[in-house]
Formats: sequence, C-alpha cells, structure tokens
Amino acid sequence: MAEPRRKSTRLPARLREERGFALAMAIFALVLLAAVVAGGYYSASQEFQIGRGMRSLTASFYAGEAGIREVLNDWDPDVYFALEPGDTLTLSRVILEGGSSYDARVVRVGRAADSLKRYFYIEAVGRPRGPRLGARRQAMVVRSRYPKICCQTAVYVGGEDMEFTGGKQEILSGLNTNPTGGDGPWPDSVCAGISTANTVGAIIDSGVFINDTTRVLGDPTRYTVDSSLDENVFPPTIGDLSYPEIVAAADFTLAPPDTLSTMTVTGGDLTPQVVNGKCDRSHPWNWGEPTQPNHPCFKYFPIIHFNGNLILESGSAQGILVVEGWLELSNSTFYGIVLVRDDIVMRGPSKFFGTGWAMDDVRYAGAVPRYYLSRCAAERAVRLSSLTRPTPVWPRAWVELF
Repeated sequence: MAEPRRKSTRLPARLREERGFALAMAIFALVLLAAVVAGGYYSASQEFQIGRGMRSLTASFYAGEAGIREVLNDWDPDVYFALEPGDTLTLSRVILEGGSSYDARVVRVGRAADSLKRYFYIEAVGRPRGPRLGARRQAMVVRSRYPKICCQTAVYVGGEDMEFTGGKQEILSGLNTNPTGGDGPWPDSVCAGISTANTVGAIIDSGVFINDTTRVLGDPTRYTVDSSLDENVFPPTIGDLSYPEIVAAADFTLAPPDTLSTMTVTGGDLTPQVVNGKCDRSHPWNWGEPTQPNHPCFKYFPIIHFNGNLILESGSAQGILVVEGWLELSNSTFYGIVLVRDDIVMRGPSKFFGTGWAMDDVRYAGAVPRYYLSRCAAERAVRLSSLTRPTPVWPRAWVELF
C-alpha cells in the first residue's frame, strides 16, 4: 500500500531568518541592566536619605538632651524661684560644638502654696547643623526643695557658757543685719524679698551661763531659754531638715591631715576658682566669693562637712558649714549657716553673718569680734546651695514630644 503523502512543514524564509535576534537580546539585556542599576541607585539613595535622616534626628535628640542637662547644670534659684505658677522663662538659643543647637524654656507648674516643693517643666528643642533637617523636642519635670531653716535666733547654744573676755565692743546680735563686702554693703537687690525681722540674740539651754548679758542684743529680748537643747544631740532638727539630710547633701567632706585633729585654713587657701568665666564648683577649697557681688562665685554657697576642728584664719567664705569639732573664726568673715558640734570661738576682728548652732559653748576673745543675725546671708545660703538643686520627678520625669 502506498504511504500517504506528507505536507511540508518547512518555515518560510522570512521566518527562518535569524539575523537581528542578537540585537533584540542585547537591547533587552541593556534594559534589564539599566533597571538593575536604577534600582541599585534608588536603594542607595534611600539608604543615604535614611542615614542622613537618622544622623540628623540623633544629633537633634542629643542636642535636646544637652539642653535639659545644661538648664539643670546652670540652675539659678534666684531666677527660677522668682517665677509664679504658670510663668515661662524662655532661654536664648545655644549653639553646641559641632553646630547643633537647642532652644529651651522653663515653666513653673503647681500651686503657689507648694512653697517647700516647687515644680518646674523644662522643655528643649534640639536641632542639627544645617537648615530644615528636623528637630526633636524633649521635656522633663523636676522638683526643687526650698527648706525652711532661717531664722529664730542668731545662735543656738547647748553647752555651758557664753563667754565674752575681750573689749566692750564684742557683740552677738539678733538684730537683722544685711552683710557687707569688700565694697561696702551688699546691693539692695541681693536681699530683696527676704524678711528683715529681728530675733532674740540667742536661744540657750537651761544650763548655759552668760558672763555679760549686755553683749547680747535682741528683739524682743536678749535671749530665751529652751531646755530641750541638748549638747549630746547634734544638732536638733534644723527647720524641716534633719542633720543626716544636710550631711548627705554636702558638696565636699574634708578633714585635717591624718596626724592632726585641727586644721587651719587661711584666706589664701580659700581663693575663689573661675574657669572660662564660670565659678569652678569642683574645687574643694572654693567656698564662694561673698565680698564681690559681680564675681562669678558670688552666688556659690557650698555645703562643707568638716570632720575635725577648724580654724578659719583671715579671708572670707560663705556657705553651709558643718563642723564635727570646734570652729574658730580668727580675723576672718563667714557668711551663711554654721552647725558646730563643739564650741564656736570668735577671735580678733572676725565677723559672722547668718545663723548658727553651737552644741557646746560660744567664746569671744580679742578685739571686737562680732556675730550678726543676717536673714539675707542665711536664706541665700539655703536657696543657693545644693539643698535646692532640682531633681527629676521619677519615674515619669522625662518624655520625648517629637
């Protein structure tokens, strides 16, 4: 049987022509390569933008954080305690090293009745170097104590004697006196708003003998007796603070050399330290500059805890001084508050402005030493000390506001 005839399946010549196929594949490959390159470029561009954004936001974050810390570091109670609840203080923009900057403001919050615990809202907006690169806003709520210490009297005496052995001009006065400095009295603005009321010259234990009561000045009386004073309890409650609280807040704890129980500190030792135009508060022998109102250390009142007997010989100092032995002022001047476990001794033309506790005796010797109640010096010693340094209200003190 004859086989069936098959039809030819041969393609036409125009379809069998392979010339030009390579060109199409090349074009396709170029398009694909271009897409890959474009995708890589887009991805790299996005990574760059994200990286730059993160860098800017990180710089903004740390600038804002620095702003809050700088406000706390440079805290000026004279300025912030004058704010009424709801008042806002806007600070000037600060440019940081590297070009970042921050703007900060402080708002007094709470009620005016909260006199012992004052609350503040601190906000800082950090910005990176360069225009329109984003900003981060942060805030913190802090609380500042305002302890009440001053002033019921010029001095509390819990020992046995108040002894005046020198010239007739020796005095211990409860008549309020504003301090004097190197150029005369402090400016009125320094003591503005502080009470000027007089007090009794001394509050003494029932066993204290005063050898010459005419040297003690006071209003309404020269002195009063408080039988609760006990020289074995150092000291009694001081306003609304306990003794351990004050010691815990000390900026420095100092002591005589190991072989001595007494240390003499001269005016040359107590030189105010200034670094870059600011008072250097890290130096243990920088005890402020009470005689020059324009000095950077005029508003610095350190709390000093001294383990031993201390003689301040010449010069001037200020602050809250806690002495575990006896304290002698010899031709020197101290401004603020003293808490002394043993005697307070005044020699030569020495002066004291403020209020104090002597859990043993008070003794005068030499030419015209004078001890003055000064509400201004005592209040400033509290207000400008670390007792009022603001602390965050944990655990919800800090927040990022974007």
